This record gives sequence, structure tokens and C-alpha cells, in this order.
Amino acid sequence: MDRLTRSAYSTLRVREQGSVLFAQIHRPEAGNAINATLVHELDDVFARAARAEHTTVVVLEGLPEVFCFGADFGVISDAARTGQDTSFDPEPMFELFRRMAYADVLTVAHVRGKANAGGVGLVAACDVVIADDSATFSLSELLFGLIPAVVLPFLIRRTGFQRAHYLAATTQTVDARQAHEWGLVDALGTPSEALLKRHLQRLGRLSKKGVTRYKAYLRELSPLTEHTKDVALATNRQVFGDPDNVRAIRRYAEEGVFPWETATPDATATPDATATPDVTATPNPSPQPSPPQSPQPSPSETTVEPQHQRATAPPPALSPRALGSPRFRAAHGVDYAYAAGAMYKGIASVDLVTALGNAGMLGFFGTGGLALDEVEDAIIRIKKGLDPGRAFGMNLLNNPDDPGQEARTVELYLRHGVRSVEASAYLRPTPALVHYRLAGLGTDAEGRLRQDHHIIAKVSRTEVAEHFLRPAPAPLVRRLLDDGLITPEQAELGARLPLAQDLCVEADSAGHTDGGNAYVLMPAMRALRDRVTREQGYSEEGGEAAVRIGAAGGIGTPEAALAALTLGADFLVTGSINQCTVEAGTSDAVKDLLQGLGVHDTEYAPAGDMFEVGARVQAVRKSTFFPARAQKLYDLYVRHDSLDDLDPRTRATLENKYFKRSLDEVWEETRAHLARRHPARLAEVERSPKQKMAHVFRWYFVHSTRLALRGADQRVDYQIHCGPALGAFNTWVRGTDLEPWRGRRVDVIAERLLRETAALLTERLAAYAALAADSTPPSSDPTSATAPGGPAPLATAE
Repeated sequence: MDRLTRSAYSTLRVREQGSVLFAQIHRPEAGNAINATLVHELDDVFARAARAEHTTVVVLEGLPEVFCFGADFGVISDAARTGQDTSFDPEPMFELFRRMAYADVLTVAHVRGKANAGGVGLVAACDVVIADDSATFSLSELLFGLIPAVVLPFLIRRTGFQRAHYLAATTQTVDARQAHEWGLVDALGTPSEALLKRHLQRLGRLSKKGVTRYKAYLRELSPLTEHTKDVALATNRQVFGDPDNVRAIRRYAEEGVFPWETATPDATATPDATATPDVTATPNPSPQPSPPQSPQPSPSETTVEPQHQRATAPPPALSPRALGSPRFRAAHGVDYAYAAGAMYKGIASVDLVTALGNAGMLGFFGTGGLALDEVEDAIIRIKKGLDPGRAFGMNLLNNPDDPGQEARTVELYLRHGVRSVEASAYLRPTPALVHYRLAGLGTDAEGRLRQDHHIIAKVSRTEVAEHFLRPAPAPLVRRLLDDGLITPEQAELGARLPLAQDLCVEADSAGHTDGGNAYVLMPAMRALRDRVTREQGYSEEGGEAAVRIGAAGGIGTPEAALAALTLGADFLVTGSINQCTVEAGTSDAVKDLLQGLGVHDTEYAPAGDMFEVGARVQAVRKSTFFPARAQKLYDLYVRHDSLDDLDPRTRATLENKYFKRSLDEVWEETRAHLARRHPARLAEVERSPKQKMAHVFRWYFVHSTRLALRGADQRVDYQIHCGPALGAFNTWVRGTDLEPWRGRRVDVIAERLLRETAALLTERLAAYAALAADSTPPSSDPTSATAPGGPAPLATAE
């Protein structure tokens, strides 16, 4: 077709790319509302594309925050105020929709943000609809006595009569996922740009002749009759010619007051509903705010108030899918920026990982303490249980005592195509970890970087985090090259990328923890990330080397999740709350105990796997002696050089109360294990009485874990890694269907946590917006403080 320039249209931004024409609605000053000029220009674009010899696809887009809000109420209000005719001919809009549906070109709607009223009509008329997770859809006309008469014939073609009727009658807003289920959206994903690109690659192969014949067939197969058009136009003219409706529109546009409201001086006490007609308006509109959306029906979907001449403009209700980083979701192939961290011995089980994966979330299988054949069996079962295209991850543990085991684990992951790993207990990079990262690098046919392996590095110290923020150490890369484990291309690509593109900052978490404070750690980690990004020359905004920072530890309630997001978390990682679910791979006895925990029922204790260096884990203390007994063993180890140094009373206490067997029996069992698994180390241990004592004491940690996993009677010795987040979660769900652990499904609690977090965020933003807009001077009366439960101001005016 003849070339179109950016200046050809006043309401559109148009560009051509091969056989595809992109048309972006660009009326930011009016919230991408529709006026007569926009209708005329859109019709011209689609008509010219249909006639063009080589144009086969037209992509219709809006702004990132709003696709299209429908007609411009400001135009109608201006006409009424100046005594002009407020009735408009709806036929151009109907003919535009019909051209989009049946013209000799494939039409694609790329929807991000809000589509309301006539904007829904534009979507429904397209052949293919691709939406971002941020997309919402509403028909709010009936609130003003209006009817979406021009939209409905095209919407019914897509969704069926009842769903179109439901949208119009209830005036509800539906999110992208619901619209996808109903057929209004064909493909859903974030980032939607990548999804659109994949569709255009396929659509671009079609010939003009084939598209023309296909669309002609569709016109015959599913025509819109002239009777349908006549009824739609007559109904539209009737409702927009009604003086009561015109007065309601004008009152809203000029005063920000709905038809059922009584005007107030500040016009802030309003219901959360609005309307936008689907008609064209007169050209040359005065700048108006975006027409508002429909009400939200549930407590978890905070509503959107109009922005026209309002002191406050609460934000739209957020979808849980909108929380966190879209790039995290895209990199790991998930719908939510949410992961469940690995819990050792398969407590983060096959069932747990598959349940989360099929729900569009990321779960990491807990490999700690398992043999390689058990890990491989888990991978096979997880892949079998996942729906096509769903994601999963595996734990990768640093193993300084047996680096060969770590290397064999990576080889196993490479063989089975594991795309995401959670790297735990690393103080610095290892050859195996670098091997995993670099082996996933490459370029596609067009020379673009491909990253198939993703590391989520769990960190709680900045000096450790910096190792992951920088490229893999050159000596390790050279070693891998010399061993033939990576290619020169992979080595070169790795030199410009961080070792991990996801850092998971662990605060007061279960298991191994430094007991850090998230309010301190998150800003420090973000500042470190930004500094290293500048020093390394990484792209700071979403480039191929951009690093995301997530939060873990203490997340068990919507308030905690919101705090993490407010601190800048790109994704959330939960742990303790998942241990008390149906899918968790631990005993019912442990779950019964966990269900009753409060926020003060955990304690720090020595870690068995790093006993000698004094590392700590957080574990349950309620109903157990494990934390106290573990600490006693560590104190004995520090004070004595050998088992022979123990006094008879202490030795008897250990044998009768802790171990339930003699120390000699414990040593023989430990010795047999070392001889079988680590024969070289056995000789070293036998030469050192101090090391022998350490291994005997470490046996208790293994034994206490086994007792818990089996649900044995010796409950006072259960070792259960857990953080206070579970106590907070138990309090939050008390009195609900999630109070008993047998009602806790890991995907259900994740979805509810995210949904309530999104609702809470929307509520808080609305509350702070209202506070910021409140012109009432602060009271000096100390008794007039914010009511309990009310929002605290972010700043106090001086």
C-alpha cells in the first residue's frame, strides 16, 4: 500500500513492517477515548490495508496503560453546554467494526491495559486478540441508561449471547484471564509483545490472495444482517437522544458526579462505577480525562473511580498476575511472579511442584539429602505430571565436601533439560554452577541471545550476591573450556552476562538463615545491583543482562507480600507456608504441629550440615526440644576435644535422652556411612577425635529429621525447619477454609495470597491518594489520630 507517515493521521501512529501494518490509537490527552476523527482515521487505515497488494495483517494497539476507553464524554458535554446537537450518527462506528471483521485483511488487536465500551467493540471486531496480563474489559453503559448497541453484535460473535449479555447487564470489569476463558481473548501472556511477534511470524506467511478468499468466505459463513444493523443503530440513537441520559453524561463530565449521586463540594464520596458510550462524537474535543470503568464486584477487586474533575483518582484494581516483574514471568515461563522455594528431603515434593506449575507458578523440588537416582526419578515424574508448556525448577546445592556430586547433579539437569534452578548455600561460584549457566547460552538464527538456563541465587549477604551479579570468573570459564564442557561462543556470551539474573534475598527464613532484616537487606541489594550494573555496562532497563531481585523469608500474609513488593521485589518466594499443605512431602504429625504454630514458636539452632562452623537454622520450638538439644551438642563440641572428655553424667544424658542408644553405636553407624559414601574422609576422621565427636553429634541432626519425616512417636526430637511466616499465615487464615491443613492446597494458598495482596495494594494506593488530595489542614488535637486500621500517611505536611 502507499506509504503512510506519522503525520498522516492526528489520532493514530501508523507504521509498516513488511506485510504488517501497525496502527496505534494515540490520544493520551483524552485517555485514548473515541471521537469522530478517530473513527474516520481507523476506517481509512483498514480500507487502505484491504486494498493494498501486499498488506495482509493490521495490528491495532493502544497505549501501554489503556487500549481504548470508548467515546469521549467531554465532546458530548461540550455540545450540550453550547446548545449544539448531542445526537451523533452511530453508523460510521458500526461500519468500522464491520470492515475490521470482514475486510480483505487479517485484523489483530494487541490489548494492554483497559478496554472499555467502544474499546471492547474494537477488540471484538478483530480476527485475532492478543492480550497482556494487565488487560481488562468492561461494558459500563447501562449505568447511565445507555446501551452498547453497536458493540454487542460483534461481541456476541466472539463470546456467545449469554456472556456478552452478562458483561453488559452487570457492567462488571473482567480481567484478561476471564476474557480468555470466555473467548474474547485468543492468546494471553506477558510480555505480550513476544506473543504478538510469534503470531505475526505465522500470519506473515499468508498470501494476500489466500487472506482475501478466506475473509470472503467468513462473510458468507457468519454475516451480520442489515436487520441487525438497523436495530443497533435505532437503539443507539434512542438512548443517546434521551435528554435524561445527556444530562447524566454532562453532569458526570463537568462535575464528576454519577446519575445516582448527590453532588458534593469535593465530589469525592462516590461509588466505584462509571460508563462510556460506544458512539462516535463530534471532532475537536476538549481535553478530557479518560472515561471511567465499571464497578468491581468483589472485596478483593478494589474499584476505579473517575478521574474527571475529582480530587482523588484511585488506581484500577490490580490483577494478581500484574504483581512483580513481567520479565521474571517471561524468563521462567510462568503466569505469576511467584515461586515456592525448595525444602530438603523432597518436602518440596513432586506433587507440590506439579501443582504450582499447572497453576502457572514456579516450584522448586527439594533435592537436599536425596541420592541422584531419587532426583532423576523426581524430574521424570514432574515432567509427566505437568501440562504442556508449564514450568518447574530444581534445587542445586553447593557441596564443598563432594564437588563431584554437585557436578553430576548439573549433568543430570542438563540431560533432562531443567531450565530453572535455585542455587542454595553458595558462598562463591563453583565450576558446576558456571557450567549450568553457560551451557544454556546461545544465539538463534537471527543472531539474538538465547538464555535457556536460569539461576535464582539465594543470598543473604552482599559480598556473596556480588559474585552472582558479575560474569562467571574467568579461571572457571577457562577450565570448562579446556574440559570441553562449554563452547567458545558460550564463554564469550557469558562474559557479558551476570552469573545469575535472579537474586532471591533471604531475610528471616526457615532453615539456613543469617536472620537478616528485609528492610535493610532489600535496599542494600538493590543498590549493589545498580552499582554492579553500571560497572559492568549491563543494560539497566530490561536488557538481556538486567538482574531481578526477589524476596524470601517472612512472607505468609498479604501485608508481608505487599511490604516485599514495596521494597522493590520483582518476585516473591515462599517456603514455610508450603510445608503445611496437602502436597508437602512430610508427615501428617508434622503438619498437625505446624498448623498450630504462632509467630513466636520458632527458634534458631545449630545446623547439622555445617555443624563445626556454627551455622544456624530456624526451626520449630513449640512441642519440641530440638533447638535446645542441638544447641547443647554444639556447646559441648566447642568446649571439648573428644568424646572421651565428656563427664559420665553428660554422656548418660546424651545416650538416654538424645540418642536413645550408646555413643559407640552411633559411631559405628556413622562409620559405616562414611565407609560407604566417603571412604577417603573416614581415615581423616578416625585420626581426629574432634572430628569424630562432630560426626557423632551430627548424627542427631540426621536422626531428628528422619523422625519428623516419618511422623515417629519421639516428637520432642522432631527437627522441623520453619520460619515465623507460618505463624502469621495461621493467624491470617483462622476461621476460613484454609485453617485446617487438609484444606491447604499449595496452589490455592498461593493464588489467595497473591489475590489478596493485589487487593490490598489497590486499597492502600487509593487510601494514600485520598490522603494526598485532602486539602483539610491536619488537626492539632492529639485525640483525632487516624482510626485503628486506617492508613498511616506516607509523609506529614508541615
